[in-house]
Amino acid sequence: MSGHVLLVPKTENPPAKVKDRGVINLVKAGGAAYNAKNGEVLLLPNGEAKRRALASELKSALFERCGIQSVDCGSDAAILSIAERFAREYGSLAAAFCEERGRTIRIVSWSGDADAARSMAAETMAAVAGVIEGPGLNPEGVGFSFAQERTPAGGVSFSLLSRCDAGAIGARQGVFCASCGAMLLPDSPYGFAHTPPDEPMEELEDIESPGANTVAELCRQTGIDETRAIKAMLYAAPDESGAARAVAAFVRGDHSVSMNKLSAWVRAALCLGEPHTATAREVEQLIGEVAGYCGPIGMPDSVSTVADERVRGLRNMVVGANRQGYHRKGCCHPRDFDPTFADIVALAGGMPCQCGGAFEASPLRESGSLFLGTAGETAGGDLKALTWRDRDGPHGCPAICHASLSIESLLLATA
Repeated sequence: MSGHVLLVPKTENPPAKVKDRGVINLVKAGGAAYNAKNGEVLLLPNGEAKRRALASELKSALFERCGIQSVDCGSDAAILSIAERFAREYGSLAAAFCEERGRTIRIVSWSGDADAARSMAAETMAAVAGVIEGPGLNPEGVGFSFAQERTPAGGVSFSLLSRCDAGAIGARQGVFCASCGAMLLPDSPYGFAHTPPDEPMEELEDIESPGANTVAELCRQTGIDETRAIKAMLYAAPDESGAARAVAAFVRGDHSVSMNKLSAWVRAALCLGEPHTATAREVEQLIGEVAGYCGPIGMPDSVSTVADERVRGLRNMVVGANRQGYHRKGCCHPRDFDPTFADIVALAGGMPCQCGGAFEASPLRESGSLFLGTAGETAGGDLKALTWRDRDGPHGCPAICHASLSIESLLLATA
C-alpha cells in the first residue's frame, strides 16, 4: 500500500479576475489552478482524477446504452478508415465509435437513413444525460438541457447547455425560462403559442415618414410601439447559375431574423444558395429604390417573400409602402397580404415560453455539441459517407451523427 499523499491544495481565496464560478469552486477545492495569462484551467491531481472518472463513465454509458465502441485513433479520418475496413464483416458494430482526445470525447457514427441517425442521436443524448445528471457527479442538481439548433445547410445540431455566469468558459448567449427551466439558443426552432389580438380591422392609409428607414425612427415619428410594426429584411441568394435572387423576410418590429433559420428555409423552399443581407446596390437592382421602406403589400413578383409565424393574423400594423418616404398603417393579415410562413425569428429575452412563462436573456455554458446530417452537411471535412462492397454489391451509410463533449466544461458546470 502506497504511503504517498495526493496533492489537493485547497484555498479560501478565489483566483483573481475570474468570473466563472465553476473555475472558482474547482480551484478552491484544490482540483485546479488557473493561468490568468492565457485563461487556461490547469487540472491538479484531484481534478485530473475527476476528469478521468467522468470520461470513463461517459464512454461506458455510450457503449452500454448505444453500442458505441471506444477506440484510440487520433482523428476523424482514422475512425472512418476503421469503419470502412470492418463494416463489410461486422456491420453496425463497426459504424459507431467514441474517442477520448485530451479533455474532449469525440463521437462519430454512421446510419443507413435519417430515422436511424435520429434514433442514434437520441440514444447518445440520453446516455450522456444519464451520466451528468447522476448524484455522484452532480450533487447540487445543476440543470442541463440539449437545445436544438438549425444549421445553414438545413441540418440539425444539439448543444448541451447549463446556466453560467457571463464570461464563463464555453459561454454562449441564449434564453432561459425560470418557470420551467427551458434553455434555448437564438437559432433554436421554436413554435410558441401565438394568439394575435382580436380587434376591428382598420382601413389602409399611406402616411408620410421622411427619413424613417429604421423601426426606431418610425416609432418616434408615429408614436407607435415597435410591436405594432412589421419590418422587412432584404437578402440576396444565388441561384444555380450564380445570379442573385431577392428574398424579403418580414418579422414583427421587436424581433430579429435568425440567419441560420432563414438560410435553411431558403435552401429547402427556394433551392437557392446561402443568403446574405442585400447591399444598397443589390436592393436597387433587384427591387428598386425602396431600401428602408419595403413592405409586404405590393412586393414585386420577382421577390420571394417569407414571414415569421408570429406575423400570422396580425392586424392594424404599420408597414413599408414600397416607396421612399412612406409607410402604411392599418395593414392586416390575411386581408392585405398572405405570404409563406416559417419560423425565422431569433429567440431573445422577453419572448413567451410554451409553459406560459417568459424567456430571459441568459449566458449558457456549452459543454458539448451533436450534429445530425448527411456527409455534405457535416462540419468536419474528414467525415464522409461510410461505403463498402461485398459479394452482394455496394452498401452505404450516408447519415452521420457526430458529437464533441468537453470534459473540462462538464467539470466546471457541475463544480
